[in-house]
Amino acid sequence: MADDPTLALRFTAVGLALALMLAGLVGLPRRAQFALLPLLACLASYLLRSAPQARGWPVGLLLPLSLGALLFPLAFWWLVRSAFDDRVDVPWPAWAAAAVMVAAGLLSRPAGAEVSLSGDGPHALQKAIAVGFVAAGLWRLWRSGAQDLVAGRRRLRGWLLAYIGAHGLAILAVELWLRGARAPLWLDAWNVAAIGLALAVALILMLGFRTTAVETLFGEEPRDAPGGGGEAPAAPAEAAPAGIAVDDEALWLERLDVLMRRERVYREPELSVAGLAMRLGLPEYRLRELINRRLGFRNFPAFVNAHRLREVELRLADPACDRRPILTLALEAGFGSIGPFNRAFRERHGMSPTAFRSRRGALAA
Repeated sequence: MADDPTLALRFTAVGLALALMLAGLVGLPRRAQFALLPLLACLASYLLRSAPQARGWPVGLLLPLSLGALLFPLAFWWLVRSAFDDRVDVPWPAWAAAAVMVAAGLLSRPAGAEVSLSGDGPHALQKAIAVGFVAAGLWRLWRSGAQDLVAGRRRLRGWLLAYIGAHGLAILAVELWLRGARAPLWLDAWNVAAIGLALAVALILMLGFRTTAVETLFGEEPRDAPGGGGEAPAAPAEAAPAGIAVDDEALWLERLDVLMRRERVYREPELSVAGLAMRLGLPEYRLRELINRRLGFRNFPAFVNAHRLREVELRLADPACDRRPILTLALEAGFGSIGPFNRAFRERHGMSPTAFRSRRGALAA
């Protein structure tokens, strides 16, 4: 061990990861724990499993470390999905890909072995799936940024894109190129030092700005729509004068309510923050603040879908619409296809739209 100059760096980084896990266990909401702790556990496993001394450790220790290290890309993807997309589900294709990734990783590098065979197919498959998970997370960070209503979280996306893009994908690419051989000492030292620095910064932020950081990443979405898609309110169409002050939030909320409920602009499948801000005559950043801070929504699609779901719910509860296909109702409300509608409906009600309509019929009988 004394011959390994990265040993001190490695165990310092592991200590920082464990300290972050402890800080997460003390006082963080459960949703934040479910998102952060798996990533930190996988990162600590990777740091230990990649140590040169690991080849001499017992199989009973190497196996869980190997599993944790192999699952790190999935943990990163899950953090992005949970913290930035406000999703708490894992679709079955992700589970299937993760199972193949772990199986390929264990086949290519059995517990206790230092390297795999040159050109090993399972090794290449494992790294390819790992790159896929990391790339999917980075894509979601970039693609959904325009719909993010939380200012601090939008800024954090850029930092994660830069760090994971430059570091995570580079390391995976090098490991794929090395085909299981151990990385050069200088590259290993740089890798461990970069991870340790990122963990140290995260620990400082966690301890110094715990409440702000957690609320930025894991604030809850409201369960109910701020108004529905049913009949228009009694307010007149000219709810406020065109020259109202930018900081007059009550009047801007009233105008927004008219757009969403009377004019039903949510029915446009491609409605965006920029498009709604233009219709409203309000700067885009102020509209983001308004929807997030006053209405409680963290993602623009969640705000729009709340109105769309409300319209469909009202029609499913209306016996006059019983002969109309659910797909037609969803498309008329603004959903682009049946898949996103069914997913959003199940998340809101815990049942399918068909079951929702059937339950109303059973209660009426």
